[in-house]
Amino acid sequence: MSEEPIIACSLVDGEQQDRAEQWRRLLTTAVRSEPVDRGIRFLLPVGMSGQIAELAVAEIRCCPFFEFTLRLADDRLVFEVRAPEQAAAMVADLFGT
Repeated sequence: MSEEPIIACSLVDGEQQDRAEQWRRLLTTAVRSEPVDRGIRFLLPVGMSGQIAELAVAEIRCCPFFEFTLRLADDRLVFEVRAPEQAAAMVADLFGT
């Protein structure tokens, strides 16, 4: 049986606000978003792949309970964010609903 991950961010308040703004800026380029089990899926221009991947790597360092999937399909980037049920509010706050 695996342990439940700790739902906490290691960034301090100002850093959390900066990170949230970085996500908001990048995700405004989304063509579409939709809820998925334990998260949200975004369809973005393929040119956003590098920036999304870099920010996802940074996010994993401070919030290791997030799960990110990036997939290229039909000239688009499919980006999924998932987290344990107890982090649903954090997913909504950071990535939208």
